[in-house]
Amino acid sequence: MNSLSFVLTNMLINFALMLLFVRFMIQLAQIDGSEPLARATYRLTGVVDIFTRIFPNMGGGRISLAAVVLMLLLYLINIAANNAILGVSMTGIELFFVGSLSAIMKFLQLVRYTMIASAVCSLLVVFLNINNSIMFVLMQLSEPIVAPFRRFVPNLGMIDLSFLAALFGLLLLENFIGIIGRHIWGG
Repeated sequence: MNSLSFVLTNMLINFALMLLFVRFMIQLAQIDGSEPLARATYRLTGVVDIFTRIFPNMGGGRISLAAVVLMLLLYLINIAANNAILGVSMTGIELFFVGSLSAIMKFLQLVRYTMIASAVCSLLVVFLNINNSIMFVLMQLSEPIVAPFRRFVPNLGMIDLSFLAALFGLLLLENFIGIIGRHIWGG
């Protein structure tokens, strides 16, 4: 029974986390709300709009603090639920520290996967001439991450080195946060 409740709890919370992440990225990329994927995501994550009253958007409405706070809370709830199901004890400080670091690492991983999905969609559009609205949205999701790198990475035409620089930067940030976390927590 523990394994079934463990799996169901993780599936439900991870689905909600994924929706919140997509909502955050759609808002960050300023994707038009009339796009079918964006419209469905906004409907499924209506709770973010309620929390926006407490945690307002930043960056001209692009950065949803409410989505970030809800992702962090859900991630902490997930860790606490998993510990309760598995019978593992953890103090509140441990839960917050480990949960926050894990949430940041997971967020960076999801951004990296989004960038890779965007690159694959871009290749499909260029080489196979496949084009639909979901692929268009996926290609736009990585743009806010890659755009700052375009300022200092030279343009080589068909080869976008800014994408590789952004991916490398994400990997470095992920490793840096992991090292810092291990040194502070000791494992």
